[in-house]
Amino acid sequence: MNGHFSAKRIAALGVLLAAASITFLIESLVPPLIAFAPYVRIGLANCFVLFVIVCFGAGDAFFFVIAKNLLTALFAGWFTLWLNLAGSLCAYALMAGLYAALFPKAGLFSVSIAGAIVGNIARTCVAVLWMEAPSLFVQLPVVCAFSIVAGGIVGILTILSIKHLPERLTMFE
Repeated sequence: MNGHFSAKRIAALGVLLAAASITFLIESLVPPLIAFAPYVRIGLANCFVLFVIVCFGAGDAFFFVIAKNLLTALFAGWFTLWLNLAGSLCAYALMAGLYAALFPKAGLFSVSIAGAIVGNIARTCVAVLWMEAPSLFVQLPVVCAFSIVAGGIVGILTILSIKHLPERLTMFE
């Protein structure tokens, strides 16, 4: 238990949280990639979430997701909190569950794609509720197709990070 709350572990999570938050904020400055669904993003900060799931465990990743969303809401605006929190928590839950249950049969690439699809579906659902516009569900096929590409990008970046970072930076057990 003592190693679980080591200074090195907390410092590493803090650095990853800062990097994920900065990545999210930079990505939020980029114009929407799908004009009719401006709430859909690639979600590059999910590289850090998946990295934390793999290297620190699902428990730490849950608190990481909550902290990332609260921190980014301070800078991006509180109006986006529910949209981002819904997508992030759904993506986290699926990625953590799939990783725990199916890894290595299902690789990080597949886990990431599944997380991206579920995260963007959750954001669409929140947008439907928020705007009271069920017609937004018509976007789901395009949103899901985009999510496959976005999840693939996040998966590849996460795999490369885990593969090429020195072991001392990826092993915190």
